[in-house]
Amino acid sequence: MASMQAKGKQSGRNAKAKAAATPPAFASEASRQMHLALEAADIGLWDWDLGTGRVAMSDKMRSLLDIAAGAPAASYRRFLRAIHAEDRARIAAALKAAIRRCGAFDEEFRRENADGPVRWLRIRGRASRGPAGAAARVMGSIHDKTERKMAYDALEGARDELESKVKERTRELLDANEKLRREIAIKNELQDQLMRASEMEQRRIGQDLHDSLSQQLGGIAFMGQVLLEKLQRAGRAEAGDMEKLVGHLQNALTHTRDLAKGLYPTLGQGGLEAALRELAVAVGELFAVAVRVECRDGVETVDEGVVIHVYRIVQEAINNAIRHGKARLVAVRLFREKGTAVLEVEDDGAGFPQKPNRMGMGLNIMEYRARSIGASFAISSRRPNGTVVRCVFAPPGPFDG
Repeated sequence: MASMQAKGKQSGRNAKAKAAATPPAFASEASRQMHLALEAADIGLWDWDLGTGRVAMSDKMRSLLDIAAGAPAASYRRFLRAIHAEDRARIAAALKAAIRRCGAFDEEFRRENADGPVRWLRIRGRASRGPAGAAARVMGSIHDKTERKMAYDALEGARDELESKVKERTRELLDANEKLRREIAIKNELQDQLMRASEMEQRRIGQDLHDSLSQQLGGIAFMGQVLLEKLQRAGRAEAGDMEKLVGHLQNALTHTRDLAKGLYPTLGQGGLEAALRELAVAVGELFAVAVRVECRDGVETVDEGVVIHVYRIVQEAINNAIRHGKARLVAVRLFREKGTAVLEVEDDGAGFPQKPNRMGMGLNIMEYRARSIGASFAISSRRPNGTVVRCVFAPPGPFDG
């Protein structure tokens, strides 16, 4: 008899131990297998009986919440105490709302842990109705998402940092482009005076613009295009701004190359005649003025300094004819006359004033350029109207040989 009682007590203890290992909500074989599979996946399960206030927890859930194993169920208050104090009210409110509407909920919270690092858990569940129609129990799952959250936060941080760097770099490029355009505008103003004072300075600046700044702008435009394609592939909103920036860089590059060619006309091919014909086309398109160029055979020079000075004299003469004489037709002629080479720029404008303004630099610079290449310089009105600028290169001169 005593032996049978002992066996009965032992059997009772085994049943209780089995109940502790497998919560009542997962007692069927199918549920037990599902429960074991979820445990293997580090997912804890729980079942809250609203009538008794007891929360049946799987071993995994107890481990995640740092609740000691033992009894098959814990109180709802014990469950709340396992949640970080700053998250507790939010989780309680979510549970309350799910119970009120007999619906589902999905929340994240931190586990209360004074000693170790913060752990992030995700809890999901749904309230189910009882026979009376009101919510009778809440069941769900819980799993640790600390590593995933840390990875996500790190990714978010990296993305924010990348976005910040892209915006900063874009601002830098925009600022650099604006600064570059301002510098070019300033240089243009300064060069207009410096070119008239020293041809050597003109040639140096033109060469620098062609060989240095244009190359740099081309490189920046290429890098901008690469960045634009990356932004477009990534679907970034900044792609539109980057496309505009690349367009501005291309315009600046074209403008810089044109400026270099104007400062240093011998950069092109074809010598003086080609440079003058290009000047005539440009002036005609810009000011709607007809400019004819006539260069006779045998009047040519390979002296780069002479080419530049003659080009500048013609450029200044055409400029004066349009600005001051209101000319509509300008003829540029380079020919031989009695053993000398002659340059004439003739227009049909208002004529040369009897008392020219010697304070202006244009007339003085043309005279200086003519003397620099061994030519005489004269400017006069012609009848019935117009002006003639004439330079004569006496032999042996730069056009001989």
